[in-house]
Amino acid sequence: MELHAVRISVRGPHAPMLPATSVKVADHQVVLLTGYPGAGHVAASLGLSGRLKPDTGSVRIDGLDDLAALRRRVAVVDAPGITEPDDALPVQTVVGEELAIAGRKAGRKAVLEWLNEHDAAEHADKRFEHLPVAVRTRLLTELTVARADVQVVILTMPDRHGGDPHGWYELGRSLAADGYGVIITCADASARLLDIKAARMGETDQPDPIQVAPVAPVEPVTPIDEEDEADEVEKEA
Repeated sequence: MELHAVRISVRGPHAPMLPATSVKVADHQVVLLTGYPGAGHVAASLGLSGRLKPDTGSVRIDGLDDLAALRRRVAVVDAPGITEPDDALPVQTVVGEELAIAGRKAGRKAVLEWLNEHDAAEHADKRFEHLPVAVRTRLLTELTVARADVQVVILTMPDRHGGDPHGWYELGRSLAADGYGVIITCADASARLLDIKAARMGETDQPDPIQVAPVAPVEPVTPIDEEDEADEVEKEA
């Protein structure tokens, strides 16, 4: 899989929201896309995912100009005013809504089981705004990749919530190790803290994406037959 945007731009009512920007990502890759905090991050996320038609340029997935495929295969996580949840809702309500979107069971029992499986059962009754920053980003991302068709994940300005950038960056690397393409939009300061050469909004000549090794497959464990083990002990004796 490869997502490739060439010179996409989005005009605003008074000034460009996103100047001409090129960026590409494939599976097992992470891209940091930096820019001044503001509407450009949302415009980039929506343009890259087919939810907003850029005023110039093109976005292709696997070489195809296919808007429906972009919307199905590219997911936007926590974009302000777009995909971010209502902070006043209980965590379990947000989880239920996201599981339903993913076509998964979304009743109270299924939600609590999901939260327990993802080490977040203690937060079930909290208002979403009271989640620790790292937990918020992790849960929203894990709910997003519960959708079967998602291949590219765009984390939109996770640094706006504060916290340690290393947390969401390692989350992005973990997703890439699992085979996703990952784009994280963030401020320049976050990229500097991470000491990573980032792509920039408003530029078309970008550094190569960060390649992440796939997760090593777990070797199956062959059960030991007690009688065979006893025979081996006798032979050694």
